[in-house]
Amino acid sequence: MRIDSGVETWRVAGDASALHPAPEPAPGRAMHRPAEWRRHVLNLILIGLVGLFLFAPGISLMPLTDRDEALYVQASRQMLETGNWVDIRFQQEPRYKKPVGIYWLQGLSAKVFGEGAASPLWIYRLPSLVGALLTAFFTYAIAARMGGSKAGLIAGLLAASTVELAFEARIGKTDAMLCAMIVASQFGLACAYLDPQRRQVLWRNGLFWIALGLGTLIKGPVAPMIAGLTIIGLTATERNLSLIRALSPVRGVLVYLLVVLPWLAAIGWISKGAFFAQSIGHDMLGKVATGQEGHGAPPGTYLLVGLGTFWPLSIFASLAILWGWTRRTRPEVRFLFFWAAPAWLLFELVATKLPNYILPMMPALAVLTGLALADKGLRTESRWFRFTYSGIAALGILLAIALNAVFYISEHRLSRLGITLGCALVLMSVAAWRLLVANKMREGIAASILAAGLAYILAFAIILPGAERLWLTDRIADAAQKMINCPAPTILSVGYEEPSLVFRLGTGMQRLAADDAAAAFHRASCAFAAVRVEESASFQKSLLALGEVATPLQIVEGRNLNGFNLRQMQVYLKR
Repeated sequence: MRIDSGVETWRVAGDASALHPAPEPAPGRAMHRPAEWRRHVLNLILIGLVGLFLFAPGISLMPLTDRDEALYVQASRQMLETGNWVDIRFQQEPRYKKPVGIYWLQGLSAKVFGEGAASPLWIYRLPSLVGALLTAFFTYAIAARMGGSKAGLIAGLLAASTVELAFEARIGKTDAMLCAMIVASQFGLACAYLDPQRRQVLWRNGLFWIALGLGTLIKGPVAPMIAGLTIIGLTATERNLSLIRALSPVRGVLVYLLVVLPWLAAIGWISKGAFFAQSIGHDMLGKVATGQEGHGAPPGTYLLVGLGTFWPLSIFASLAILWGWTRRTRPEVRFLFFWAAPAWLLFELVATKLPNYILPMMPALAVLTGLALADKGLRTESRWFRFTYSGIAALGILLAIALNAVFYISEHRLSRLGITLGCALVLMSVAAWRLLVANKMREGIAASILAAGLAYILAFAIILPGAERLWLTDRIADAAQKMINCPAPTILSVGYEEPSLVFRLGTGMQRLAADDAAAAFHRASCAFAAVRVEESASFQKSLLALGEVATPLQIVEGRNLNGFNLRQMQVYLKR
């Protein structure tokens, strides 16, 4: 992979005063020359191809993960089954914690690229892959606007290479597409902020407000919150309202409301206000006050978590932050700090902590890193820089060992392909470190991105799909498909309630307590029941009280990524 750039519209020199944004050129100048547009198009094509290398492997191999992804994709499938695109449900339970955007995108993906409700899992994951690609594209656009096409290319590629974005690209939930909408809105905001005349430009204001609206439909107030914090910080620093006026706030708010209000009004009416009580009262405010679902952690957690989830970008970004701090009065750097710092601090103070919460701040770090590297500001001029770059190798080695260890713990054997690719990951990570220490920055960045790609192939195409005992749901579903030979079976689960089971076995399957499951098993002419070993005696006792005796045909054993607990399920069949 080669990272290079030709003519740059926005130049970055090698000294501390270099980051003054060039005025937007008049028509006919460099920005509008065909050669410069071709450079941007070629860079975006390169980012897209590298993004597919980083995001696509394993997207069709990775089993369904619990619980968030399973809840989203099953609700999207039910939306297609029922034809109700307003009141989204998981079985009979309303899905009022999040808005409708991701369900619509997954449903459209299934209708356009798949077979509707019968589409395979990877079809429901396509919006996430598209969201990850859009995140990289808009990261490029922001960095190119601030520091030229070379800075943009570095920023876009490093953003695409991060662990968290690579994971979210393969998972059918909200975060990759939410990040894309946030970066799109921040691009419009950055263009307005860096315009010396603060003009009201239709395309960028339209992009800003529409992206905010779409982001709201995907995950509520997160996108407006990040944009709002950025605007407040920049406006307070400048002590004038020119930035707000440049965004055409009156017309913009009307556009925003036009995007979000129709569905909000419809669901508010249909749910009699229950949607707002659940999404705002329980989900949002509950996460602020308490660590929900066992995800509480103290302030400062994200600084440590981000080193891993933003790898390999995090290693460069830790140095770029120091570089940026010495240039904090420059408009570009100020914008990036007000994008990342206030929202990051707010999420540190929120009780519930998940790695995906800080993903929308990652592109700001990628842009800052792109500017610093294009400015030759991250060369190894000190022992501290050389030590920091060793993190590329250290975390690459740790990933190779940890992933193969997970496979061994699960399967009680080693994967030859996993070991081979793990060794390649170690060698590439060490090579990246050595190249960076030798100040071969272009080659070192390329090697870091290639190391990340090897890590994601190892994780998502080899280790996780191959570790069959990690996926108890799939083992239960495979047993059901082999045993059931009647057209309309009653399918039951006792003591195992993961939502992935509903997606694999069908919307009509039932997750019940032992006595209720026994009654349903007794009434059915054809039934399949998966009963946790600890619940089996109670299930059989309830059946016996109904005058029926059942003997388990096999034991299915496995873990689940959600908790990693080993479970044993007894399988009962009636036909």
